[in-house]
Amino acid sequence: MKTLVLVAHPTMIASRVNKVWSEAFAAQPNVTVRDLTALYPEMDIDVLDEQKALLEHHRIIFQFPFYWYSSPAILKQWQDLVLLPGFAYAGAHKLEGKEFMVVTSVGSPESDYRAGGHNNFSIDELLRPFQQTVNYCRGKYLSPYYFFRAIAADDDEIADGTRAMLAHALKGDIDPERDHENFTIDTMRKMFARATEAAEWAHAMRISPWKTGCPAHSSERHIRSWSRGLRTPSLMRL
Repeated sequence: MKTLVLVAHPTMIASRVNKVWSEAFAAQPNVTVRDLTALYPEMDIDVLDEQKALLEHHRIIFQFPFYWYSSPAILKQWQDLVLLPGFAYAGAHKLEGKEFMVVTSVGSPESDYRAGGHNNFSIDELLRPFQQTVNYCRGKYLSPYYFFRAIAADDDEIADGTRAMLAHALKGDIDPERDHENFTIDTMRKMFARATEAAEWAHAMRISPWKTGCPAHSSERHIRSWSRGLRTPSLMRL
């Protein structure tokens, strides 16, 4: 899978986290790193060159430090100039089906980004414009990666975070729907096993079986069929 990493950092030479990330990405096979600030110090984006890079890759990663609840300005400039009608939307959807992901370093701890926390909202909520942009272009928005406490992190923490980031960002065949389907089927299988055990115990004790809401003895086909209809386990069993 060919991956394009678009790095947006205004002062990469002073960076601790994003500099390490960029170097780590550059060392990976089938990964192209484009430092937007280095390429366009005057923010004069080469639209055709950037569009060509997008078309040549399947997964596009936006890498940046989290500035004022968003990205540095050059990435917004890139979006405004590159994602044009006739290319990304409105008559042509050339990015349709491509995967997009955000990886970002955050200065504060994770506990600050939640309802009632210092910053009130989660990072997921604050990145909604990125998610909707991808949706509008008919791309596939993948779960982001966040590295919290980036300013306070020591070298070992940065190294550990970089390994975790690479594992997340370069994981192949990401399919949340399939993962949820597998989780649901596994949950149903365990529920059926408990129902079977309860029915066998009731039979041994010669009392009425506990009503499980599903047949105690069912085939794998029935489990899959029922799980697709239910999708999630009963809240009464959480």
